[in-house]
Amino acid sequence: MKKLIPFGYFASIVLILSGVLYFFAANWPEFTRFEKVALAVAAIALFYLLSALSSKLLSHQVFLGKWLLVAGAISFGLCVALIGQIYNSHADSYVLFLIWLIPVFLLAICTRYAPLSILSFVLFHLAYWFYMNPSSYFIARTDFQEWLIYLIIAVINLILFLLTFTRFLTNHSIRYLSYTMTHAMLIGMSIFELYEPYSGWTNVLYLVFAFISYFYLVTKRIDKYISIILFTMVSIYVCTKIIEIPFLFGDAIGYLGLQIIGSIASIALIIGGVLLARHLSTKHTETPVSQAVKGILIVIVTLIGSFMFSISFGGVLFLIFSSYYPTVILSLLFISVGLFVKKLGPYAQNTLLFIGFFSGLLEAFFLSTPITIFFLIVSVVVTIVMKDGIIRFLSYTTIIGCSLNLFLDTWGQWVHLEFVLLGFALLNAIIYYVVYVVRSDSNLKRISSFYTLLFFYSLTFLDNLIWQEILYSLVFFIITTTLVLFYSRNDDVFMFRMTLVFWIALFISTYYDLVWSLVHKSLSLLIIGLTFFVITQLFDRRSGVKVIANEIVFTKKQWVLIGLILLLQIGFVGYQIGSNESLLKNGKEITLELAPVDPRSMLQGDYVTLRYEIAEVPELTNVHSGNRVYILAKKDKNGVYQREKVLTSIDPKEYQLAEDEVLIAGKYNGYDGVILGIESYFVKEGTGLDLQRDAKHAKVKVAKNGNAIVETIY
Repeated sequence: MKKLIPFGYFASIVLILSGVLYFFAANWPEFTRFEKVALAVAAIALFYLLSALSSKLLSHQVFLGKWLLVAGAISFGLCVALIGQIYNSHADSYVLFLIWLIPVFLLAICTRYAPLSILSFVLFHLAYWFYMNPSSYFIARTDFQEWLIYLIIAVINLILFLLTFTRFLTNHSIRYLSYTMTHAMLIGMSIFELYEPYSGWTNVLYLVFAFISYFYLVTKRIDKYISIILFTMVSIYVCTKIIEIPFLFGDAIGYLGLQIIGSIASIALIIGGVLLARHLSTKHTETPVSQAVKGILIVIVTLIGSFMFSISFGGVLFLIFSSYYPTVILSLLFISVGLFVKKLGPYAQNTLLFIGFFSGLLEAFFLSTPITIFFLIVSVVVTIVMKDGIIRFLSYTTIIGCSLNLFLDTWGQWVHLEFVLLGFALLNAIIYYVVYVVRSDSNLKRISSFYTLLFFYSLTFLDNLIWQEILYSLVFFIITTTLVLFYSRNDDVFMFRMTLVFWIALFISTYYDLVWSLVHKSLSLLIIGLTFFVITQLFDRRSGVKVIANEIVFTKKQWVLIGLILLLQIGFVGYQIGSNESLLKNGKEITLELAPVDPRSMLQGDYVTLRYEIAEVPELTNVHSGNRVYILAKKDKNGVYQREKVLTSIDPKEYQLAEDEVLIAGKYNGYDGVILGIESYFVKEGTGLDLQRDAKHAKVKVAKNGNAIVETIY
């Protein structure tokens, strides 16, 4: 029972936070601006207060005070997003995540609590992502600017990675995340002609980085996860280079030559990866860990290399025979040899089976009904005979794909998709039960349970009546919650984590389910979350564990710092409200022409992206992307303000304006427009499409310094 209590608290916190997020995103017009902000600030203060109280009164549950502190940090982000929603700031702006990052980063420093460090890492990269890819406007940058920004992010991640080997940042999660992001950034920057001529030199940077990483693993000590990340990312890098071959040498070599080169390169990847993995393991003591790492690394390179070889060599066969049937024969040949020739050894067998299945997947699903049935039979045999988990997953997936193809396409059951998915979910559940009770086959148990959850989860996406969608979501919630509780008691870490991923995924996907309103979702989640908390509390009291007097969650000094950070957060909220309210009260009201569209923000709900006539300017000479500019607008005979000219290097407070003129501050996007900072207008859920169709003008308040806020659109 004691193992269920942590999940109960975790579930209640997640449910309540999700309910708060859904409630704010719904954007109820029944609440005033100040009432919304008061609720958000109350939520922040409540989580911090509960964190302090639980640390004192429930000191035997050390995790609870820390989790509630993380919830408080998250609720601050929701509050910042709400302020953006109220005053129509940019949707999902990088500034939102940057402001959110600051107190979270300070909390991570003063508490040294790993989840806060991970949250800081995520927020930093979200800020970077939305800086590079704004959701409400477009900004043009030169190739060098973009390449340099990506390089800076790669260097920052590399520095973080190196710091994790010191006493300043002993966080293994940050170590592996930053190492992965360094690889990802350098690989992305090295793509052919993406940032010419700089992308070519990035290949040298990446290869040096990969070589130094491998040298460290060989000479210092083997690290399981760094090794896995290194081999995975290098394999992906090689695949991107294989994909680039047609763009680099297509005209000179021809399509057939390219496919042959791709096949040879894929084989080289497999052989080279196997040799490097063996070389890495021989440099260390032959322990079970090093042997396990060697096996994992070989599987990674053979899996990725086999996939690329199947594509390349399949193209060669199609060019020679002008038919897909030779690929089917090749696929069955590889599967047969890998299945029955035991003398090859496990690694060679797995490589042949990988190639066999990857070569025949598309043909198995779409070539013809007899081929589909034949591959179905072959996959059943492989699933029964082979014990390797990845091979079984491939063969089992092929069974699922062939069966779905027969039901939906061959036998025309698309009209009964709901019953097909339900049937597959129940069939996989039966297989799981039989395997779990009768055979105790761990691989097959995991695979069948994965597809059971996947098919039940897919039912929540069907376009049904609202009661059906709610029913499927509720059933899936009950199933995943029950399984998470069950696996937490049985110490099955893999099944627990897999089920927990589906459990969390339900809340993410439910957010975008437009049939069921955010308000109803919010109230439902809040009620369920509070119920979870009360039930967990009852079990916690009955567990018999008393308060541990000597158990300290955070020291007094840390609590003082946490209190100061809370004051910083509330102070920021107060400043934002004060400055925006001052602009609304004292700013000059003007009318602008616009042309809107209608997306949704994850944190802030539905909004309309606004395009202003006065902001559409021709290319400005001697003005760089991101430079601050001012639009001088003048009222026309219809009362609408039109652009007179674009000004740079002026002081808006000193500029002399006529009564019918106004200066609006913005940033040049580097191409064809000015970003005014008022490109988002948040609306009540479900009303954006009407505004998209009908709205033609916006009422805007402009301050003396040129800053603007949208009041309304009509």
